[in-house]
Amino acid sequence: MKSSVLDAPARKNLIFLLPGLILYATFVLGPIIAAAVLGFTEWNGISAPKFVWFKNYIELFGDPYFGIALRNNAMLMFFYCVLPLLIGVALASIVSAIKSREQLAIRTLLFMPYIMPSAVLGIIWQWLYNPAFGPINQILKGLGLGALALPWLGDFNFALPAVGIVATWYYFGFCMVIFLTGLQRLDDSVFEAARVDGAGSLYIFRRITLPLLLPEIRIVLLLTIIASIKSFDLIFTMTRGGPANATLVPNIYMYELGFQLGRYGYAASVAIIGAILIFIVNYAVHRFVRPADGV
Repeated sequence: MKSSVLDAPARKNLIFLLPGLILYATFVLGPIIAAAVLGFTEWNGISAPKFVWFKNYIELFGDPYFGIALRNNAMLMFFYCVLPLLIGVALASIVSAIKSREQLAIRTLLFMPYIMPSAVLGIIWQWLYNPAFGPINQILKGLGLGALALPWLGDFNFALPAVGIVATWYYFGFCMVIFLTGLQRLDDSVFEAARVDGAGSLYIFRRITLPLLLPEIRIVLLLTIIASIKSFDLIFTMTRGGPANATLVPNIYMYELGFQLGRYGYAASVAIIGAILIFIVNYAVHRFVRPADGV
């Protein structure tokens, strides 16, 4: 007799998988499909959606505010991705050379910002940056550097870097832990052989350590770039996209379009573009950041 499409063990396994599949379809796959369909409509949240097909996307690519949001997001990638990666690699190299007991304390201290909700950190840093009574300006004035005391989050030139510095502080501990894990899997004999051959510390770091850490670098790049594209809560709690759109990013713009202007279809098209950017980034990182053969 021919066996059925699903034998008894397979059917039992499917029964165990069904609850997870139902939850995934309800809370992940369903909203994604709904957003994709909504992006082709005009909807104010009350009346019936009206299909306009690609009108939202055509308007979006001519929207100056969306262009500002993309430009700000690209600039924030430096603070979300590049700086945390560089600081994380440097700190991992330093911390890995410290004794185990002290290393645990330092690692925990540096990782601590990452375990806190970023919205809470945004509120805390908003207070730190306060131009009237914030500790940062008070310290600068106490050191006789009152000329450097600025309205950090209200200045058109410094608002974006001020938010970016907080993002760097939030992510560098996470990057450091990832790189510490990578350093622990490396074979010490490789480094000992390089030292015997007369290689210096900088040469070993550039030619041996970094190439061997490419799997961790790829993970860090993926997670931090995706976090920068999805950035919302930190920026929302600190500046709400201001001043004058100086810190506007696509997710803040999407929130304003949907919940303030009632343009849910147009906001959904912004979300879909963000999802497409994440897929492109994933492909690019997997395509161009490859570990050496045998790593």
